[in-house]
Amino acid sequence: MAPIFMVETIPLISLNKLIVRRSGRIVASNLTFNLNRGECWAVVGPTGSGKTILLQALAGQFAALPGTLSRRASTEFVSFKEESSRFSYSGYFYQQRYQATMSDNVEGSDAGYTSIPSVRDFLQLTDDSPESAVLLERLGLLPLLNRSFIKLSNGQTRKARIGKALLRNPSVLLLDNPFVGLDVNFRSELTSWLGELINHGLTLVLVTEPNDIPLFSTHIAVLEKGEIKWAGSKEAYRPENKLETVPITPPVLQTKSPKVDFSEVFRLQNITVRYGATVILDGVDWVIQAGERWALFGQNGAGKSVLLSLLYGDHPQAYANHVSVFGYRRGKSGESIWDVKRRIGFVSPELHLYFPQHLSVREVALSGLTDTLTPPNRVSTETEVDLVSLLTYFDLTTIESRSFGTLSSGEQRLVLLVRAFLKNSPVLLLDEPFQAIDNRRVELARRLIDSFVDKTILFVTHNRAELPQSVNRIFTLPQTNREL
Repeated sequence: MAPIFMVETIPLISLNKLIVRRSGRIVASNLTFNLNRGECWAVVGPTGSGKTILLQALAGQFAALPGTLSRRASTEFVSFKEESSRFSYSGYFYQQRYQATMSDNVEGSDAGYTSIPSVRDFLQLTDDSPESAVLLERLGLLPLLNRSFIKLSNGQTRKARIGKALLRNPSVLLLDNPFVGLDVNFRSELTSWLGELINHGLTLVLVTEPNDIPLFSTHIAVLEKGEIKWAGSKEAYRPENKLETVPITPPVLQTKSPKVDFSEVFRLQNITVRYGATVILDGVDWVIQAGERWALFGQNGAGKSVLLSLLYGDHPQAYANHVSVFGYRRGKSGESIWDVKRRIGFVSPELHLYFPQHLSVREVALSGLTDTLTPPNRVSTETEVDLVSLLTYFDLTTIESRSFGTLSSGEQRLVLLVRAFLKNSPVLLLDEPFQAIDNRRVELARRLIDSFVDKTILFVTHNRAELPQSVNRIFTLPQTNREL
């Protein structure tokens, strides 16, 4: 009888007791993980647990000792924040996406900055093959190819990153929070699409939340404090529910909120915003009274972030439209941008992407007091107390002295939330504030927002489950994006 030989499966990517250091400190240890062909891993864990670090390790982004990392397949990594030789957010400021005429081919040179790449440049399109066209059409990117990359909405930017990776036909795709920033329709489409790609041989690892694990996942990895706590088949996975440990009573801020001397916060009348020949907002009317709590909905590219930039004072086209803030017409009353900003707490995906990486957590949080990217020289005793209270509430006290750039995306977003809350302003503009944050801390933030009984709140999200209970009004932006 002929001998029977067992065929040994060789992993596409293998980690063996890998240790990852960042800025001299260990951020992940004893990472042991095998990725085999045809598997789909969902990576879960609390904010700051090392989920993105695991994907970066699989992508070969860290120096590794012999025997700790082996890779045998073409791999593409789609991160929360694009930084590459083709584009780096550090080369721009976030208001730049709203500047001047909004033409798509001159503002880089006119403003004296390095030429800003178009979506076509970012995707590095080298051909007009039918396959590429089908992919770009499915992502909704075909009409955007000549638009400047920094003018894309948050969701459109996510689509472009995913498209760039798929155009390279990788064997292994690593996705960091792929559903963040996407509207409901495209989330569903992307889930179906990824399922199709897996059926055609794609091997996938994605970071997600325990309640958002795709049905096509085959395996789950749970991370905690930089280590893989558990890994196995999806059928054997048992999620932990830690929401019952969430404190019921949020902190009461000691900093005195500025006097509410207005009855009307925002008034938009027949607002139109154009980027060159493309109309983003078309005839928008909206009035927000003091104390009201609104949810702002709209598909990717509908203009939600542009609308908020009009209200917050970052968009120059506010002066060409009828925009009234705190009862004063922008550009007509003599009220400065800083008069507007000092009464508004603000957070957005764009602010997150462009925020300086070298500042410490403390400096980032305190910079909200100046409404700039620079912290004040001195702060009050009340502010110091509030800073400690907020950092403690969100379990961030151990990272207060760390630089912003060494944090995970979820930790960065939490710090920016603290920044928005810290000055105790009468108005909060929260543009997709819970991106990349774990469910427990999302619940903490929702309860804190609900405790701000006298504030006016405008909350942007694609996920209605994220809304604080006190948000009871809805405004939906129609999809415009038409050519003149």
